[in-house]
Amino acid sequence: MRRSFFILYVILFLFSCNRHLVVREVNTENISVDSNIGPVDSQLESMIRPYRDSIEHDMSTLVTISSAPLVKGKPESKLTNLVSDILLESGTVYSLKQNLNIRPDAAYVNYGGLRASLPQGEITVERIFELMPFENEIVLIKISGESFVRMAEKIAARGGEGVAGMKLGIRSGKISSLTSGGKAIDPTALYWLVTNDYIANGGDQMDMFADAAERINTGLKIRDVLIQTLNDRYKKDGIIEVKEDGRIFNEQ
Repeated sequence: MRRSFFILYVILFLFSCNRHLVVREVNTENISVDSNIGPVDSQLESMIRPYRDSIEHDMSTLVTISSAPLVKGKPESKLTNLVSDILLESGTVYSLKQNLNIRPDAAYVNYGGLRASLPQGEITVERIFELMPFENEIVLIKISGESFVRMAEKIAARGGEGVAGMKLGIRSGKISSLTSGGKAIDPTALYWLVTNDYIANGGDQMDMFADAAERINTGLKIRDVLIQTLNDRYKKDGIIEVKEDGRIFNEQ
């Protein structure tokens, strides 16, 4: 009996020991996915073709024509100015249509949220999807002047981002001057800011927005708003021309 128990104990002990495996080598291989791999399933292809053709048609639709390349940069750039201006305009229009009795003071677009540049010449729907691949929506938040300043401090420390409705001077990564609507920010006042839902939730270290005094979810996808606004402008005014205006600037 004791012998059987001892043998069982040894077996359990051996199986309970952790085995440490060490990776000695990793082999990888790229597998190309194209028509050369094998014959195309004609039945499957006939099912997919209408959807693929429809998507390709939609993506190739002309949105607008730009007089120059729109590339993001710091402290400001044509691309960040364009997107933030459209955000502020859209937030204002939404407020009027919904009879909210408010007027947004400023807009903020996080630099990392813009994932591509827009070319000189024709800009298609596909290009807007490349610029804004996420399903972010426009959000209006009511924040304190103190939170407004904290936002500006983050922007200054990062060397600039996308803003509208405000003017920010930066010196050595800190605020040297800050105004909205031509007036200095009052820490005790309240301001309406237009941004995206990710930022409104405190993303990208903008935690000062998470406890906003009020929040309005518009349900408007930023990508859709960009496409509609740019196309409306093109139909009305023709080729778009975006300028840098010194809304964010470096001071010595």
